[in-house]
Amino acid sequence: MRALIGGKGTEWVREDRELPEQLGAIRIQVMAAGLNRADLYALDGSYTATSQGDGPFVAGLEVAGVVETSSLLAPHLPVGTRVMGITAGAFADYALCHPRLVVPIPDNLGFDAAATLPVGLITEHDALVTQAGFTPGDTVLIVGGASSIGLIGIQLAKALGAGTVIATTTSAGKRPALLHAGADVVVDTTAEDLAAVVLATTDGKGATITLDHVGGSLFAQLPAATAIGGTIISIGRLAGAGTELDLDTLAFRRQRVLGTTFSIRTRTELADVVGALADRVLPALAAGEITPTLDSVYPVGDARAAAQRLRDNAATGKIVLSFADAHPGPAPAPDPVANLFGGIAQIGYVVHDIEESMRNFVACGIGPWFFLRGVRPEDFTYRGEPSAMVMDVAVANSGDIQIELISPVNDAPSMYRDFLDAGHEGVQHIAYWSDDYQQLYERALAAGFTVGQEGRIGGADGRFAYLETEHHPGTVIEISDVGGTKRLVFDLVRMAAANWDGSNPIQAIDAGLIGGDPAAMTAMFEALG
Repeated sequence: MRALIGGKGTEWVREDRELPEQLGAIRIQVMAAGLNRADLYALDGSYTATSQGDGPFVAGLEVAGVVETSSLLAPHLPVGTRVMGITAGAFADYALCHPRLVVPIPDNLGFDAAATLPVGLITEHDALVTQAGFTPGDTVLIVGGASSIGLIGIQLAKALGAGTVIATTTSAGKRPALLHAGADVVVDTTAEDLAAVVLATTDGKGATITLDHVGGSLFAQLPAATAIGGTIISIGRLAGAGTELDLDTLAFRRQRVLGTTFSIRTRTELADVVGALADRVLPALAAGEITPTLDSVYPVGDARAAAQRLRDNAATGKIVLSFADAHPGPAPAPDPVANLFGGIAQIGYVVHDIEESMRNFVACGIGPWFFLRGVRPEDFTYRGEPSAMVMDVAVANSGDIQIELISPVNDAPSMYRDFLDAGHEGVQHIAYWSDDYQQLYERALAAGFTVGQEGRIGGADGRFAYLETEHHPGTVIEISDVGGTKRLVFDLVRMAAANWDGSNPIQAIDAGLIGGDPAAMTAMFEALG
């Protein structure tokens, strides 16, 4: 495949590379990739994304294309899905994307248009809503409104219900583009006093939220243009990272100044930023409330000219590189989904009242139930940190499927507690069992899954882990070792269900016996009938 390589000089170098592969990632046919200031900064060495690594790198971080290889982490993005998002290595015919860092392209957008959006949408929404706490009716000042990101910020603020949007430019010729994007007032900062215009527009109050993409000396004017108790977010530094501030103005107006960047955020943090678009931004995009501003499209061979246009600040909107000529055929057809875990062995419910839940299942003909109070797993960790979680557990079989009921009995952190605190009750996990737990564990991590909690019940052969499945919030995957005593217990529970005559529907057993002598365990089950 063709790829544009950075880290070899002041311009990208075109090279032929092998197709990228990574278990758990989505591989897409790149149709278009957006150019960003960060791409130029990466060329000169002043910007390094967390996933870039050392030495030469495939450039680009904003992409639109078609899923060619799907991921178990994203069954909602099958092969053939049109997607847009952020990733390292976007300037190539094929790119690997983490499933949580891409979203489907609305039907009303083509690939070139879609490639103008991801960075702008996540940057502006994160700054405006997540960081600044935007509420409908706020007055929003967009400094650097003629930039590709600033134009999205204007539209986003209007789509979310801003009362007034004020935008700045240093070019009178770009004023119409800002007004077309939805700005109510445009300020040419080369000819007008920014604070004076903003205060006149807002009856002397100033902007509730100021999003700054410029920095430099102009930043010093922002406290005077921002309301008492307002928030200033520093996003970009097109005019430089240095500035001077009148701290008296900042203090007397009781303002917050926050800085933001994506270069050092983890993949999980970035995924949360992308996921935040789903509630309001993506519907607004599909409804046409936010529209792309596409400046120009360059073929891969003209990448140097595209970069120069961006350096010259000549663009109004986003510059895009097209890789569509590498994919002239029809979109790839969906492939069968591979089975990583095997067959489902258990369905796990998390409930408030475990005894009532057992009675309800018994009324449906499922039993007998084996009830363990006060189970505390060994070496239990939640999000990588030790937790003293204690739970009540009950198990029974319906055919070959085991039903598990869990109720946490203390407030120690766990995914069970998260499930209940989120207002859920019911199916919390589906479980897969393995005689070779370590191999399955390693395959799951290699596929891109992350562990939410893990521990042991019943000794060394009783390990378990709960894997995050972000595409289906709340319900997760458990993998469990079924060696040793656990296998014996589960077999006994299954046989008890197969021979159950309806008597003794709920039977308490000593949690301390789990992991103990197999003969004693078998004798206990036989005594229980």
